[in-house]
Amino acid sequence: MIYSSSSFKHVQTDRFARQIAYRRVAIPEQAYFAEPFDAAALDSPGFCTGEWVIEESRETRLLGNRGLVLKSPGKHHAISAYLRKTYHFTDKPLCLQYEVFFPKTVDCGGAYIKLLSHSDDLRLSWFSDATPYTIMFGPDKCGSSHKIHFIFRHRNPATGTYEEKHARQPEVDLSDYFTDQRPHLYTLNVYPDHTFEILVDLTLINKGSLLEDMLSSQAQDREDSASAEHRRCADLTRALYKTNLKDECYCINLCVCLRSDEPFTLSSVSAVGFELLSLTADVMFDNIFVSDDLEVSRRWTQDTWGQRQTVRATLQPHLLMATVKRPWLWGVYVVTVGLPIILFISLMWPDKVNIYDYYYKKTDEPQAEDRQDAEELLLTSTDRQESAEKHRRELTPRSRRSASLNSLRMMFNCHGNVTM
Repeated sequence: MIYSSSSFKHVQTDRFARQIAYRRVAIPEQAYFAEPFDAAALDSPGFCTGEWVIEESRETRLLGNRGLVLKSPGKHHAISAYLRKTYHFTDKPLCLQYEVFFPKTVDCGGAYIKLLSHSDDLRLSWFSDATPYTIMFGPDKCGSSHKIHFIFRHRNPATGTYEEKHARQPEVDLSDYFTDQRPHLYTLNVYPDHTFEILVDLTLINKGSLLEDMLSSQAQDREDSASAEHRRCADLTRALYKTNLKDECYCINLCVCLRSDEPFTLSSVSAVGFELLSLTADVMFDNIFVSDDLEVSRRWTQDTWGQRQTVRATLQPHLLMATVKRPWLWGVYVVTVGLPIILFISLMWPDKVNIYDYYYKKTDEPQAEDRQDAEELLLTSTDRQESAEKHRRELTPRSRRSASLNSLRMMFNCHGNVTM
């Protein structure tokens, strides 16, 4: 049963021409929670503000594939559901994953999920930012800061109070996950050996130790500002821990650095939920999954995320998909495709006919042995005729009459000389 902030409605869209039918996913019996949002509507609404709907994705071409959509920007949204059974942190891993789709550019807002701490007093109808959680995980953006949070609440055995521990941010560019307008799969695996892994689209982007790579809230603030004071605190804490001083130790200026023999033993989890304030509307969530078995998670991923990737690979060649994060590949493609075409055209294009070769083919006269002789022959047979014709046209009528009289005189003189 899912509780949320208002009444729900199912929205059917035909914005895209569908090509491949979505295949409904079977819910694994071993899963603590699995929600593909295949139903037409959500269950009982709660009292929180905000609007949630189930509708078909605007991005995918899977006919009938639906997701949970946050509709109202700038409002508080809350929605939650109980697990099928309570998860206890013992000797099995925690596998948490879900999909997020930002159809618009994100200005400021989060899409992180919370695993709510088990308690006899837990009431999902009262779910808010004050509800205790064990783990918070997922993407978040505000301004130019892009983050993928992994935060857990750990009880300090010395004081009995709960403290937030933040994983260091990955050393990769996360901006594409907020701007490329494509769905992304976020996965968190926490293991009993005190290690964790964070994957996006099945690609490992961050990993570490719950002992060495988690910071308190105060230390996280110092990390963001690259504080030298925090670095001294971290160094001191690490040195104390390496000397087997495993009791809780405190550094200067309230930098609380908790060290515990069993950090994996966190508060049990009995519910999952989103509690968000986003300035971006139409954020879609899909295929939420919680398990303690990596193989079960792998099969779920193949049945859900695998369908989407199959459609994408079918409708968009891998070479084009590769250019999304590597735009310089377009230059490689142009050179690779264009160069053979240019070479082919240059080889197949006919050469310009040599005028002297043409002259040799059109005359029966002996061919000149060199270019100079050929030019003289051309002047004799062609250019001289053209010059004479041009000269005749340029003569004036008077000049032509004088030329005629001169011709008659020459003829008369020649005739007189013959008779004498």
